[in-house]
Amino acid sequence: MHLTLEVKRYHEFFWLRDIQAVNIYKCCAECFIGNRDSRVYHGTLHQPHALIDIDVKENPKAVAYYLCGLSAGFNYHQNTHVAFIPAPGETVFVDNANIRLTITDAKRVDFQSYVPNPPGHFTRRQRTCRNWIFANYINDGMLRRLKENGHE
Repeated sequence: MHLTLEVKRYHEFFWLRDIQAVNIYKCCAECFIGNRDSRVYHGTLHQPHALIDIDVKENPKAVAYYLCGLSAGFNYHQNTHVAFIPAPGETVFVDNANIRLTITDAKRVDFQSYVPNPPGHFTRRQRTCRNWIFANYINDGMLRRLKENGHE
């Protein structure tokens, strides 16, 4: 997979990681168990504009990948959340006021409308955290079903 990220509007930073497992009892990036790609973080940290152009090495243990951008002032509505899986011949493309993103040989996972309801007590912060929602999406078997059906 090849990722090209143009940051158009200031963000505190972006991070990218492969997801090998999840922990829904954590919040934010701590939901995801996997490897971080420090090139994305260091290339965007406190940069008014940035351009990241990298090959994303596929990890055979990864079930998905996640790109997250935390906006200036950590404005929830301007954060970036892109979950994706390897898909030869497909392309993820996002172009908005914040970013222009292209990931070749990948497919975006549309999980944003998923409403998890795991047993137990979870805070409002957790229940509105899109990382936590995607961790539950994986935990609830939705990603596995997506891959089995070959579509979203």
